[in-house]
Amino acid sequence: MTKIVEVEIYADIICPWCFIGKKRLDAAFAERPGVSPRFVWRCFLLNPSMPEEGMDRQAYLHGKFGNAANAVYGRIAAAGLDSGITFNFDLIKRTPDSRKIHRYLLAAMAEGHDLSEAFFTAYFIDGKDLGDERVLADIANNYGVKISADVLTDPRLDAQINNDLDMTRQLRIDGVPFMVFGGKYAVSGAHMPNHMIPLIDAAIAD
Repeated sequence: MTKIVEVEIYADIICPWCFIGKKRLDAAFAERPGVSPRFVWRCFLLNPSMPEEGMDRQAYLHGKFGNAANAVYGRIAAAGLDSGITFNFDLIKRTPDSRKIHRYLLAAMAEGHDLSEAFFTAYFIDGKDLGDERVLADIANNYGVKISADVLTDPRLDAQINNDLDMTRQLRIDGVPFMVFGGKYAVSGAHMPNHMIPLIDAAIAD
C-alpha cells in the first residue's frame, strides 16, 4: 500500500539552489518507491524589494554580489552538474519580480511542483524572461497546465502569498529551499538525497 508524505516547499524560482534542491528531493523520493509525495508550494521572495518590472541581470548581480558573482555562480554551476542541471546563467538577461511566478504555482495547486520544473528550466537553462506574463502563460500551457485568467486574478492568491510570507518570518526562514516533511521535520538547504531520505522515513513512521 502506497504511503503519502506531505512536503511543504518554501522556494523561489529565481533561486538556483532551489532548482538543485528540487532535483535532489525528487531523487530522494525515487529511493522510496512505496511512498508518494504530496508537494505543497510555499512562497518565498529572494528579493522582496524587486521592482515589478524586474532588473537588468548584470546590475542585479553586481548589486547583490559585487565582484564575487562569478565565483558564487561557478560553485552553483558545479553543484548543478552533480544533479543533472547544466545552468546557462549567461542567457539570463533580466532578473524578474517572482510574485507573478508564485501566482502560477499556487494556482496550479497539486501540479505546482511539476510546473516549477518547467519554470526552473525556462529560466536557468533557456534564459527566458519570467517577468513576462505571456512567457509564463506559454510555459504553463506547453506543460499541460491550464490556468484561467480568472484564477490568476483571484484575490485569494494574494492572501496565500501573504500568509506564506508571514509564515517564513514566523519560522525565521532566511534562505531557501526550506522543506517540511509531514508537518514536523524540516531541513534548510539543497541537501543531498541521502540526507533527505531519513526525513521521509521519519514522516512515514509518524
